[in-house]
Amino acid sequence: MSFYDDEDAGKLKEKLLKKHEGVSVEDFFKGEEFETKYGPCYKITDHTKLKLNTINKTKAKKELLTDLKLLKGIGESKEKNLRKNGYDTIQDLTEHPRFCDEASQFLEIIDGCDSSKISEWICRWYPKSHPLMLCSSGFREIENFLFMDIETLGLKDVPLILIGVAEITGEDVEVNQYLLRDLHEENAVLEAFLAHLNDESVYVTFNGQTFDVPYIKDRLIYYGIKQNIRKPHLDLMHFSRRAWGDELPNCRLQTLEKHLFGMEREGDVPSSQVPDFYKTYMKTGNIGPLVPIIEHNREDVVTLAKLLSRLNDEVES
Repeated sequence: MSFYDDEDAGKLKEKLLKKHEGVSVEDFFKGEEFETKYGPCYKITDHTKLKLNTINKTKAKKELLTDLKLLKGIGESKEKNLRKNGYDTIQDLTEHPRFCDEASQFLEIIDGCDSSKISEWICRWYPKSHPLMLCSSGFREIENFLFMDIETLGLKDVPLILIGVAEITGEDVEVNQYLLRDLHEENAVLEAFLAHLNDESVYVTFNGQTFDVPYIKDRLIYYGIKQNIRKPHLDLMHFSRRAWGDELPNCRLQTLEKHLFGMEREGDVPSSQVPDFYKTYMKTGNIGPLVPIIEHNREDVVTLAKLLSRLNDEVES
């Protein structure tokens, strides 16, 4: 059952307040205090079994090299004419008098498996939601995918209250959630998130290009934390719209869960109600309203991993 209006959300909140009266954050969530240079925040860790299906490098390379339109000056009609003359791949074009230099340059990037340069090249000619962008992920190690989602007190210029990040090792998804037990812990939560980033990190989000990453950037600026968080980004909302937009009533994350994975959340709190639920926690000290926020966030990042896996299957098929 999902709650979508104020009345139902209010009933859920009252139920949670009664159920969790007198229970502490530490007793219920079984997390740990996480120390940063800005002080502590609260870290909740969870593990889920999941094998992430990836795009085979050979398959990814074939998909990229057979799209001649990745070279300057080649559109649909030009591509057809080139194929008629025996140029079926970009590798073939290394022998073409006009396109040889650029074809050789792209082939060198592909052979070097430089996923960042591959992504940048694709973005010259296609939107970031193009299936070829998924192919570029086939050149990355799965350990570098950072599935992330944030919860906030509003849409702009207010604190975030929770950051969830999921990372994959083998067939295990580790979810770490960094919670503000009070608003003074926001800079500590930001610092905890930054610890997950490295030179090879790739964000995987749902509308994160528009919301999550810019929001984190703004909060870092607010606290004067100087950190370049620009990373390659797979925003699965856009890929999902391309893949299933014509088949589903909408491409909200929970709609995708239901139709693709047969999942339907119980007692979920809608994103619009998260600020009110958190403020109730702050006012009362009762952790009840926190429970569905944390569960909602955890399920979101796990679903992102499942969704990327399914999108990769679409490319592989």
